[in-house]
Amino acid sequence: MTQTSVSVWGSCVSRDIFNRKFIGNYKEYFHVLHDQQHVSVISLMSSPYTKDIGELTGDVTKFYKNVFKRDLSKKYLKDLKENPPEFLIVDFYTDTFYGSVVEETGTFITNKLWQYKKLNYFSELRLGKEYSVYKNSFDFIEKWKASFDEFMKFMKNHCPKTKIIVNKAKFVNKYWDEEENEFFNITKLNKDNWKEFHIDRFNIIWNLFDTYAIEKYQLNSIDFDIKKYYGDENHEWGLFYVHYNQQYYDDLFTSLLKIVEIENQSKLQKIIQKFGC
Repeated sequence: MTQTSVSVWGSCVSRDIFNRKFIGNYKEYFHVLHDQQHVSVISLMSSPYTKDIGELTGDVTKFYKNVFKRDLSKKYLKDLKENPPEFLIVDFYTDTFYGSVVEETGTFITNKLWQYKKLNYFSELRLGKEYSVYKNSFDFIEKWKASFDEFMKFMKNHCPKTKIIVNKAKFVNKYWDEEENEFFNITKLNKDNWKEFHIDRFNIIWNLFDTYAIEKYQLNSIDFDIKKYYGDENHEWGLFYVHYNQQYYDDLFTSLLKIVEIENQSKLQKIIQKFGC
């Protein structure tokens, strides 16, 4: 069977369907050319950080050290340009939850500072204005829209044949407790600073990003059933607002297969019409 080439830009809500722990046979259908997790739209479309950051040390996994490097270098754009995928799956979790912050050189980084602060090089950065749901929603949205427009120009120029699919995942605030055999509230379990209306606000902003991208650029999308999916206390990455029950991953994968099938049929039909077969 011929594999379809894909790239993933976003977070685990999209990347996990290309992980055999969630979808055991995904390699029968897809080949992941490259991916970029936890780098926001505003960050990616800003100028690269050109100073030498040297060897990174700190209480951060190898994976997130690499995320930090790529957040600064914007290398994902080079990956796309050099090896365009047939399909690009994107989600806007990182933008919604973290936002971005400008550095004095003019580049932006994703506002995941709670983790980046653990790295030795973080103290060398000179950070300025933050763009996020928390600080300045209007400025943040306008900056995001302009950055996404730049991304679409990039794709048109360098990856014109790539089909973009927006994964419309959302935050959920319930999980199923197997011992109690009922649903519970995630925020109450975590006893964190989140409130339910914060989650609603995040989802409103997330939906705005989805709608802007899909409607303005006529992109394919995969819907999210907020009533059907919930947090999984036994999730591979732990219980969190975007770590869902297995049904989500099965449905997302099936929806992706359907989009690929439709697009391939459309491509074949165009070829038939062109050559009069």
